[in-house]
Amino acid sequence: MPKKNGMIMASFSLVVAASLLVGGANVGSAASDLESTSDIASTNINLAAADIPAKFKPSVEWVWKNRMVKEGSTNRKNLIFDQIYAGKGTLNYVVRWQSSKNITLQQRKDMASMLSRQINNWNKQLKGYDGWPYNNITVKIVGWAVANPSQILNKQSNEIVYTDTITDDLSKTDPNIPAKLPVAPNALSRFEHFMDPNYSYPGGLDKRFDMYLWGTSNFQGGAGGDWGQRMPDDYILNTLNSDEIQITEHEMGHGFGLPDFYEEHERPPGGFPVPTIMWAGNSPKITEWDTWMLRYTWSQVKKDTSRFPNR
Repeated sequence: MPKKNGMIMASFSLVVAASLLVGGANVGSAASDLESTSDIASTNINLAAADIPAKFKPSVEWVWKNRMVKEGSTNRKNLIFDQIYAGKGTLNYVVRWQSSKNITLQQRKDMASMLSRQINNWNKQLKGYDGWPYNNITVKIVGWAVANPSQILNKQSNEIVYTDTITDDLSKTDPNIPAKLPVAPNALSRFEHFMDPNYSYPGGLDKRFDMYLWGTSNFQGGAGGDWGQRMPDDYILNTLNSDEIQITEHEMGHGFGLPDFYEEHERPPGGFPVPTIMWAGNSPKITEWDTWMLRYTWSQVKKDTSRFPNR
């Protein structure tokens, strides 16, 4: 399984992913800037970890103790929780486009809206829960990393395009994967600097990027972590206007520290009371179990007051 700077890229089931690539939403038209301001309605729940329903409690606590604590999946202080907190309720993306396909202005607008919907589909599960302070996350695409700048059709004056590339190691074992891997400047990457509390991003905090949305031609399945989400380029384009996107949301779940459940020994002994999006192919959307696993995770990590002051 591929790794990046020590962070394992959990992969979505290839069989499930392949089936999801068929069809998908059509790409829409017309847009303005690349910031989404959608606000997903959610009831203020005012709950805490003690309120977890009895049917979810055994499996959620088992996963936390036997998977997440043992595997250290929340130890790195760069989870999406941390990114949102450091960004004061914002997340910034760079789209890493490892593909020869052009991207229209409308597709770029739709990509920003899609990322906002998927992040906020997770965030609305936290709204009002155990001191979580953010009702809506503002998501921006702050740059486009491409091998050829002409792929950014009708480029706007406020759009930033990066054209540096490195060699993708995956292409050495799979010739179907493009060898050129576009990159954005490390100086702007939170992933590269989150361990330094005194680091100052060139141009200020708003210029940093927290994660990549990484689209790769001929990539199979999906991968995710605190560095972002990687999927086939076609999958991203085919799901731009979908309300819930199974692979994208699954990979974002890893960014919050939630694990995969491919093998039987990785699952709670009593099973799951309801399906979960984190078991690839088990659910096409975030479920009530995922909600309580996310909430429980927040209740645990927020205990580190140096990590989340005043929470």
